[in-house]
Amino acid sequence: MEAKDEIIITGEYKDFRIGLRYDLSGKGAADVAAALYSISERIEPSAFRFSGIDMKNADSLAQPKGSGLSAIISFLDANPQGAIKQALSKNLPKPELISVAESYFFNRMLFKAGLQFKAKAEGAPSPADEKPDDFIGFIGKYGSWMSIKKLGLESVQDYEVSGILSGINHTAVNKGFDFAMMKDGSGPFLAGKRKSFGNLSEALKALEGKGQADAMTVCRVFEGIGYRPYASPEMLTDAYPDIKPPKVRGRKPKG
Repeated sequence: MEAKDEIIITGEYKDFRIGLRYDLSGKGAADVAAALYSISERIEPSAFRFSGIDMKNADSLAQPKGSGLSAIISFLDANPQGAIKQALSKNLPKPELISVAESYFFNRMLFKAGLQFKAKAEGAPSPADEKPDDFIGFIGKYGSWMSIKKLGLESVQDYEVSGILSGINHTAVNKGFDFAMMKDGSGPFLAGKRKSFGNLSEALKALEGKGQADAMTVCRVFEGIGYRPYASPEMLTDAYPDIKPPKVRGRKPKG
């Protein structure tokens, strides 16, 4: 029997609980993108939280004045990278979690500046409730696409839950771009730039000058400089080498 076109996400761990099934039978690609966006928005805060970073600290530091790319550029130009990183390093259980703190910091910066960096789509199919299983799992199937992720919860640690949720979120964000049929226009803004806040500011200035601040290009500029602004397993690998980074698709961030 052929598998149904559907997305199922399930699991319960501490105060995190989810059990949803999106029936995608007869739906279009835009509906799949909307469902994936909805899932990302539901699980991403817990993906960051279970990593162990001080989310309140990072959130309080992310204070762009105004909106749009100019607000982020002005903030980066006015605040030295060393000072931001030192502030983000406070209260981390492991210094290697600075990559998670940076990811969450830029996630909040983009949100507060009102910039889309995911394939936000309206009108997601209404999901049916599912009883959460005794594992965290994700099954996605639509046409030729299929993704399955699962983590058993026996003797599991918080960072492992962060890892599986980040893996699901990584898939949701990137397949969302695919199903929304967005194009990556970041290439012209990344040439020769290595990982640094200063280079990120320069790339964003170039992007602003071209007026190409669509969601995928904004996201890929951050990624291309070395800062994913969404929860992904890669942010955890320095602190927890058993968390495997996602397979590289296209350009690999420098740094």
